[in-house]
Amino acid sequence: MTSYETLYKGSDDIFMPKYVSSGYDAGVNTLGMATDPRTAVQLNELNIKMNPGVRFMEVGAISQDVMDSIPKQHLEEIRRLAKNTGVSLSFHAPIIEASGIGQKGGWEEINRIGAERQIASTLERAHNLDPKGNINVTFHSTAQLPEMITKLKENEKADEKITGMLIINPETGKVHQIEYEKRYFPKEGEKGGEFTGKERSFELDEELNKINKETWTSQLSDINRQASNGQDVLNRVRKQYPISEELYKDIAKAKDTDKLKNIDKEIIKEIQRDVVHGQIYLRDAYSSLQRVFDRAYQTSNEEDKKRLKKYAEGITPLIKTGVDQDPQVLAEVVEKGVRVLNDLNETPKIWKRMNDFAIEQAAKTFGNAATTTWKKFHDSSPILSIENPPAGGGLSRAEDLKKVIEESRKVAIENLRKEGLSAGEAKEAAEKLIGATWDVGHINMIRKMGYSEKDVIKEAETIAPFVKHVHLSDNFGLDHTELPMGMGNVPLKEVMKKLGEKGFEGKKIVEAGNWWQHFAEKGGGNPFKPSLEGMNSPVYSMGPSAYWSQPPALGAYYSGHGLVNPPTHHRLYGAGFENLPVELGGEIPGDKGRFAGSPNQ
Repeated sequence: MTSYETLYKGSDDIFMPKYVSSGYDAGVNTLGMATDPRTAVQLNELNIKMNPGVRFMEVGAISQDVMDSIPKQHLEEIRRLAKNTGVSLSFHAPIIEASGIGQKGGWEEINRIGAERQIASTLERAHNLDPKGNINVTFHSTAQLPEMITKLKENEKADEKITGMLIINPETGKVHQIEYEKRYFPKEGEKGGEFTGKERSFELDEELNKINKETWTSQLSDINRQASNGQDVLNRVRKQYPISEELYKDIAKAKDTDKLKNIDKEIIKEIQRDVVHGQIYLRDAYSSLQRVFDRAYQTSNEEDKKRLKKYAEGITPLIKTGVDQDPQVLAEVVEKGVRVLNDLNETPKIWKRMNDFAIEQAAKTFGNAATTTWKKFHDSSPILSIENPPAGGGLSRAEDLKKVIEESRKVAIENLRKEGLSAGEAKEAAEKLIGATWDVGHINMIRKMGYSEKDVIKEAETIAPFVKHVHLSDNFGLDHTELPMGMGNVPLKEVMKKLGEKGFEGKKIVEAGNWWQHFAEKGGGNPFKPSLEGMNSPVYSMGPSAYWSQPPALGAYYSGHGLVNPPTHHRLYGAGFENLPVELGGEIPGDKGRFAGSPNQ
């Protein structure tokens, strides 16, 4: 059977390494492996993947339905196996959208609450794998959301350019995209500038303010139009039929009173129809005014809030039970309301940056879930590590991930203070409970957007103070390839140096799913050895006498691998354990060597 040694030699010269070393000298005892995320039989996966002597294993990265299929007893068996073999465990949670924003846009609080419960449940289940320690549990910052502020560079030396932004209306949950457009019209508020006819900068805050103004003006216009239509209908009726207001009310209510006996029935029907139409317009205006007032009061500054309060206090005596049947009062309340709302100093923030909103909601989810787990387990609570998804996804940059963690910790601190902890104790607990999982392969994908190796390293420097866990996978900056380190262009040495400067000493888990899926033996295999080669790990733990990245003809012979001692030799000539049945640990079916038995075998 073909193995990766046959497919990927790396060089025709046997004295050259098969993989280009990343230059990062990682000891075997600092590296771990991840299990296959496609199966619920994680116990068997753990058994297979730790055979090379791996000290750390990460269980999971499975989907929610697969996660729900794993019984508690299965997790307990994983814990026993890990304990008996001296393996330290971490856990990768299912991909859950913590913000509550749907994949196709739209937000609902019920979705966020559901995500919070899923995350809390996952933390509790992961605790079964290490009840006495603080097992690290990784969650993605977002699940399949696109990058909400699109950035790129035309080349590695060019300045960063923002080409668009997603915005959201939290009240309705609707999402809208702001796309780059050329701007020439003079910017509001600028002084001393002249119109040159040249394109000016495209600024996201300016575009967002413009949309908020347009939306606000449109809402006030709708209210004003509804009120005007109602007033016009009622004024026309009054002019045509000059009767008292009380009589109008009685006719509108279809009361059979003595006052109506002297009026022709057809006239009563006509007045009734027009008055009802006018009232309907005014009721719609009144209902719209209530919604707009509530939104404005939530988002206004203190000065505008005082003006809104004064208006509300003034109309309170007018809005009694049955006010919707009194067109005069409705008209007065709406007219005053539109005037006040139109004169606010600041336009209410109806639309928000979706990026900021996602951070705000995800932080609420992560902070609450971490607190829920702390209430049950206290000092042995799992660590909630938030991972950067592949670049191009939502909240995948270091600055965004940093904000999610900071805001999540604030939520946790507030919750823990309510549980009786002091400010210092709550801060210490929150910083222990919530941190980052930094995926070096995911962030390397910003290269397809024009960024350079230096930009990748800069991202690591930004997130370094928050990192508790690292995922290792290589790629060429173009796609989510997941290769062993050394096969792509991830600047691992420089990235780990930046993380180390901030004191990172956590687990480093190899995630090379694409490699073992396509190239390894039996469709699964183990990418641990090529990862050791790519990271120039020492062969022996007692000292750096030989490295896995050394030429196979010189060093790899003594470890039983390489061109000098290829596994194919044993398959052909029957030496060693290669020809044992698979059930007994062999690699090919059968119980005889190539030349055993008759010549036709």
